This record gives sequence, C-alpha cells and structure tokens, in this order.
Amino acid sequence: MNDIRPSAPAFGLAGRIQDANSSPRSIAVIGLGQGGAAIARGLSGQQLPMAQVHVLAKSAPGTDALAAVQAAGGDLQRDLQSADMIFIVARPGDDVGLAPVVSSIAHSRKHPVTALYIVPPEAVSGDDATLRTLRESVEMLVVVSDESYVPAMIAALGP
Repeated sequence: MNDIRPSAPAFGLAGRIQDANSSPRSIAVIGLGQGGAAIARGLSGQQLPMAQVHVLAKSAPGTDALAAVQAAGGDLQRDLQSADMIFIVARPGDDVGLAPVVSSIAHSRKHPVTALYIVPPEAVSGDDATLRTLRESVEMLVVVSDESYVPAMIAALGP
C-alpha cells in the first residue's frame, strides 16, 4: 500500500522565515523598469542596512535575460542566495520582463518573492500588462498608491 501524503509547501510554512524574529533580516529589493528603479535607488540613500538594492533594466540587446541581469552589474544570484526576503518594486508601464528571472533565481534557493506595485489612483487601468506579469511571477503581490510605503515596510521588516 502506498503512503500518499500531501507535499509540503516549497518554502516550509508558506511565506514564513525560519529564523527567530530577533535575528537580523537580509532583504533584497529589486527595482524593475524606470519607476521601480527610481524607487529602489531612493532606498539606497536611506538608513536601511539590511536592504541590498538592485536595479535591473533590460539594457542588454535582444531578449537574453541572463545578459540583462549581468548588464546590471553585481552578482544577483549570490545576493539573492543570502537574502531572507526578496521584493520586486515596479510602477505601471515598467518593463518587468525580468520578474520571472528574479523569481526563478529565488525559487532555486527556496525563497519566495513579493512584488510591491506602486499605482497612484489616477493610473489605475483595466488592461495592465505590468500587473499581469507581476501577478504571474511572484507568490505575493502588494498594490499600494504611495511609494513612501516601500521604505516604511522594509524598515519595519528589518532588525
């Protein structure tokens, strides 16, 4: 007789960090597209020592996602491996074509990915390709109307 048990979530308890709450967190924030990049760059100047900020843009020619990640500089794979939490930041109209690549790297290391999508009320649209791509690429999607939410949330999650 086969013992069939439901498989455990890929990340343990869904979304749960396995370290005690008193442990310092390492947070990777990846800005995608022009809007997401601007928000991520803004985080760099704030007092958020637990946050590693990355800006990814499809600056490499063609559709080679790996070349685009490498063109961003740094070692995204290494940084995502050491992160406890991974956030993608974007705005409407941003090119978020690298969101599935970021998620793939994170998932290979058993990390869930959260997208922070900053949509001012006047920018809400019925057909939003950016939102659709993010929704398909991440485990959790947070939609907010004010970009000041991003540093406040990152600070609250840190040590």
